[in-house]
Amino acid sequence: MKKLLTTLSFLVLFSASAFSQGWIYEGAFPDTNLKGGSGGHGVAVDPDGKVWVQLFGATDSLFVPDSNRYFPVRVIHVFNPDGTPASFSPIKSVTINGIVEPLYNSNRGLHTAHDGNILASSFDVIYKINYQTGEGIAKVQPVAGQTLTSCPVTDDGRVFSAPVIPGAMPIKEFAADFTFLGNAVDTTVGFSRSFEVSPDGNTIYWAGYTNHCVLVYNRPSEFDPFTVVDTIFKGFDSESFAWSPNKQYLWASSGSYNDLPNRYPGEVTYWDVATWYARDMNTGQIVDSIKWQFNVPANPNERPRGIAFSPDYRYAYVTCFGASNYPAVQKFRNPNVSVDDNGLTVIDGYKLSQNYPNPFNPTTSINFELPKNGYTTLKVYDMLGNEVATLIDKEMTAGQHSVKFNAQNLASGTYLYQLNVNGVRISNKMILMK
Repeated sequence: MKKLLTTLSFLVLFSASAFSQGWIYEGAFPDTNLKGGSGGHGVAVDPDGKVWVQLFGATDSLFVPDSNRYFPVRVIHVFNPDGTPASFSPIKSVTINGIVEPLYNSNRGLHTAHDGNILASSFDVIYKINYQTGEGIAKVQPVAGQTLTSCPVTDDGRVFSAPVIPGAMPIKEFAADFTFLGNAVDTTVGFSRSFEVSPDGNTIYWAGYTNHCVLVYNRPSEFDPFTVVDTIFKGFDSESFAWSPNKQYLWASSGSYNDLPNRYPGEVTYWDVATWYARDMNTGQIVDSIKWQFNVPANPNERPRGIAFSPDYRYAYVTCFGASNYPAVQKFRNPNVSVDDNGLTVIDGYKLSQNYPNPFNPTTSINFELPKNGYTTLKVYDMLGNEVATLIDKEMTAGQHSVKFNAQNLASGTYLYQLNVNGVRISNKMILMK
């Protein structure tokens, strides 16, 4: 069994009061040479912190033996956190069931799946790609010939797909293995480039950007139909979404000089252009923002089309689409996140570590430090979302704590740790049992 993580790094995120605007711009990522004439169309970050990037147009070529010639391809770039290319980057083709599929078609978006693997939309096909090797795992074609948006995923791995063109096809729901589960919404409204779903899959945040808002669809359970229950982000012409790693904050882009924000009928709003805003989904308040740094002032060809965060929420990576040959990805640093001398992520005094790498053994302990008292739960879930162990479920005092975890009773497979403090998800991290 391959090792998924050499150490268990917990994410520490909490209430809106911990945030302030002012993410620090760190320049083009990995440098100013990543550009393709049509900008970016997707960005994702895997559990190792590698940054996956799609440029919209063809930037490379691939020799096809059957044709004895080179064909242009739309590659997927993969960079290590330090900006160096991953060993398998760029990805020019995906092999599924022994069949090599060159990436001829337009790139349409990236998402990180529940298991850390990458979902890549390529025109009308969704590929699942192994984040450790770059190898193809599976694919699905929701509707032949209908171009896709970026495809979001739930905590248990279900995938939702949708079209760019309104009404071209339903919003569809698939299991983690791409088994079709049914239509979530029969007809979409407005042109769309991206949308999101809640961690449990029972809420859809639909941004037909021509609607100038985000429609909220909800169902009481997976057995009930979706209906529109709310309208949020009024005044947004949003083309990209992402959850913060703790799934408490939903980030959405406001619009661009091609599709200006602040045009929702009957509402006076003052959203800044080409800016991603974070909405606290517990309070409904906007709590944070990141603004694209224009290469050309007021350029209508710099349209926010992707945002993703490092697993520790220390860095954000954003990309814009458009017919301009500018550096496609920008990197920002969260001023509220730091790393101590031991390499542990620290936010407002929360520190967490593990004394033993995967695979776990009976001596494994999870060590953490709370800066203040709080009701704390630490649970383990399988990939279907079933709780398999409760390690902590009680009020805890400020200070250092340690809990043992004997994984011998668990079957081989991938599991999730989830740590909550005072009802806020602090961590949601994968582990691999031998």
